[in-house]
Amino acid sequence: MKIFFKLRSVSRLFLKSEQGSALPFIGIGLIMLTGATGTAIDMGRVQVVQTRMQSALDAAGLAVGTELSTANISSETSKYFYANFPANYLGTTITSISAVPNATNSMITLGVAGTVPTTFMKIFGINNVSVSASSQITRSQSGLELVLVMDNTGSMSQSAGGSTTKIQAAKDAANSLLNILYGSGNNTASNLWVGVVPFSQAVNIGTTHTSWLDSTYDATLNWGPTTWAGCVEARANGSSSPQYDISDDAPTTLNNKTLFRQYYSTCNTNTTYENNPWRGVSPSKTNCQTSGTLAYNTPLSSSRGPNYYCPQPVTPMVAEKNTVSTALASMQAVGDTHIDLGLAWGWRMLSPKWRGMWGGEMDTNNLPLDYNTSLMNKVIILMTDGDNTLSGTNAAGTATANPGLYTAYGYPDGNSLAISGGECTSGANCTAGQNEINNRTASVCSQIKAQGIIIYTIALGSQVSTTGQNMLKACASSPSYYFLSPTTTTLTSIFQQIGDSLANLRVSQ
Repeated sequence: MKIFFKLRSVSRLFLKSEQGSALPFIGIGLIMLTGATGTAIDMGRVQVVQTRMQSALDAAGLAVGTELSTANISSETSKYFYANFPANYLGTTITSISAVPNATNSMITLGVAGTVPTTFMKIFGINNVSVSASSQITRSQSGLELVLVMDNTGSMSQSAGGSTTKIQAAKDAANSLLNILYGSGNNTASNLWVGVVPFSQAVNIGTTHTSWLDSTYDATLNWGPTTWAGCVEARANGSSSPQYDISDDAPTTLNNKTLFRQYYSTCNTNTTYENNPWRGVSPSKTNCQTSGTLAYNTPLSSSRGPNYYCPQPVTPMVAEKNTVSTALASMQAVGDTHIDLGLAWGWRMLSPKWRGMWGGEMDTNNLPLDYNTSLMNKVIILMTDGDNTLSGTNAAGTATANPGLYTAYGYPDGNSLAISGGECTSGANCTAGQNEINNRTASVCSQIKAQGIIIYTIALGSQVSTTGQNMLKACASSPSYYFLSPTTTTLTSIFQQIGDSLANLRVSQ
């Protein structure tokens, strides 16, 4: 109070002064003091807004950097920004938010701009102050070994409610996934390796891997005017463990059971195809002449002759997107469905037991890497449009008039799959055989996941039964990694979801 009375006394002296020179200076000083105080208050508010804005933008950048989807990066950035910067915060108006990835998606440049309304500075005609923030996020990516296990069976030539066939829809959808992983216009991406395993009733390993074959058995086969196309039969070990048809044991002459035999759909006498370790019974009449001495229908092709319904060869993992796209384009829809064999070959492409055996870029880059290698993930995407089918049956496992197609397991025969009953000519035997293939599918799925390999599964169309859907759902690494695509029109969006998920998987901050 004493200070107040002193100030009042001093003020009265100035007011009573007759010289008249002090009062204008006091007025000017008060105006300047008020302006300075008001400006300080307004700029303090601007500083608070700028700090909050920078923090929110940094948080958005980190979130988008770990969940980058090139299709919705702008909306995702806005979502995460406003999660940390409330709308109209201290009256702020946001005028722009941007997030721009570079060509390889390895760096994201973010920016935000807006205006803050003033209070005291309006006295000087300044109604608002511009404020902005910028950020740059560098994304380090983990590696990815990815194998696409794609159904190439005959039913894929059909439509599933869309305007295109299922096989074409599968090609288009898989390419959309590649575009997400590689980035727009890129043919390679850092530490990204992709392979393709087309499967039907057998898998084609190509004709160059002769060291994997049982040459003694293969010498008994008469290829006549044609040659082996590259498909192999399922390795047999009866009911014993390991079941080599679904194991990742590498072929070696030290154990002949781990060697593969050339796939040979016979049309001669039982003597030849009985060499198949799974046992065979009746030759397929659709592959052979039905009158006179059994002989192949001509001309010999992938739909006739010893290579009957042998699908396109596998493509070992490569770095180039164009190579993978070319492999997808060559796929054709023929044959029956043995999902377990497709998965087994997908596993073998990712198993370190097979390192140094695939040749090409895989050998050059010492692939596949060990399980649980730091900053490296292994993934299988399985897509199928039907149930496992023991040839000669329909989707319900009931025997049909067709005596059956030759598959990697030989002709349809319950005994061939270590099941009592005999040839698949009755509903019970056919159902038993189909159930055994389902069991083997479940087994190989469990073995793959036990090694830390991530599995996504996709059921396409209406021909996958409830049993088949449940099997695929159980095979996936989690329920959210299983997808049902009732029609071909939804397949691309599913592959894009998986592509986004894999892109996220590759990012480590």
